[in-house]
Amino acid sequence: MKKRIKQGAGVALALMLAVPAVMYTAQAAVGIDTDRDCSVSFQLDGTFQELDTLEIPVNLYQVAQVDEKGDYESLAGFEILDLENVDNETTAREWEEKAAQAAQVIEEGNIAPTQRTTAEEGAENLSPGMYLVDAQQVQSPEYTYSFTPYLLSLPDNYYSDTNPDDSWIYDVTVGLKPEQEIRYGSVRINKTLDAYNATLGGASFIFSIEAVKDGETVYSDVVSLVFDGPGTKSIEVGNIPAGAQVTVTEVYSGSSYQVVGDNVATTVISAEDPAEVSFVNTYDDENNGGSSIVNHFDYTAPEENDSEDGSQAAENQTGGTWTWTQQTDSTDVQE
Repeated sequence: MKKRIKQGAGVALALMLAVPAVMYTAQAAVGIDTDRDCSVSFQLDGTFQELDTLEIPVNLYQVAQVDEKGDYESLAGFEILDLENVDNETTAREWEEKAAQAAQVIEEGNIAPTQRTTAEEGAENLSPGMYLVDAQQVQSPEYTYSFTPYLLSLPDNYYSDTNPDDSWIYDVTVGLKPEQEIRYGSVRINKTLDAYNATLGGASFIFSIEAVKDGETVYSDVVSLVFDGPGTKSIEVGNIPAGAQVTVTEVYSGSSYQVVGDNVATTVISAEDPAEVSFVNTYDDENNGGSSIVNHFDYTAPEENDSEDGSQAAENQTGGTWTWTQQTDSTDVQE
């Protein structure tokens, strides 16, 4: 919760259709009916349409009570928010900091929500006061959506220079601003060599991996597998956006070995389980040897610039260190 506040704080406050500080511009007109229940409706900004198909859990935590004059009294445990001293001069940044403090109190105290609901259902039967609104992270097959928690006053009013109505609003509508992050998955390449000529030495096989999503190439790489006998080996290649279509091509089938069947396989990346493709090769009765190596590069930050034994290093322009090692095949990189 604290991380989401830090990453998206100003955005959520700007999107709120009811901002707590505005109540002080109209508090003298009509007193708050502290015996009247309040409700909250949530609106998405429409940026990501697939969110309309997902259920978004929302937790509301009451952090303060409010009296007829619109003055707050922090509930036990939330005194650090100093809500007794907020007024119409309290800035958006200050509200952001108070939301972060409230989130920290809730997390450290393992405080249960005042009410659990969903963005679609909204919340009802809430007593007047100040609440932290915390919409929970949700996932679709290809994306993760996060929401910034914020503080909300109930009731509220929309009084401003352009909207001089100072009536208290007990049924409040507020916005939810989602942040989208790509989910990633992997493809596992299974390679079976059903016959092997030990006289020729190791058998090397090289695969190209191309991933396309929404018409754009989102991943491109080459990996290798080396055999010293018959059997099956696998390599899993990750950090590929979920939903991407991946084409794996066996671009080199090893000297004296031939692919059985097609040398191209396609699949779709899932964030849940590795996608899989499989290839089979066999000895073709020729006597041509062949081998391959993998040059693996690692970057070490300046404070951790010790090179591994047997590697070569070169300082880059920012003071870190690049090291490289020669490895048998791409499975060594994974280990």
